[in-house]
Amino acid sequence: MTAEGLINVCQAVSHGIPRQVRNLKTDQQGTVMSVEGGSMTVVVGQSSVVWPCEDCLECTI
Repeated sequence: MTAEGLINVCQAVSHGIPRQVRNLKTDQQGTVMSVEGGSMTVVVGQSSVVWPCEDCLECTI
C-alpha cells in the first residue's frame, strides 16, 4: 500500500468509515477495523486477522 493510501485508510477508519482492503499475498479481502504501526486489523468473514500494511491494497468500488 502506498503511503497516501495508508493515510487515507487510517483517516477513514479513525472517523468510523469502513475501508475494504485486499491482501496481495493471500488474495483475501476484508474490512479494516484498526491500523497500528505497520499493520492493520482486518475482519475477513467471521475472523479478525492482522496483516502487514505493505501486503495490502485498498479496494475501490
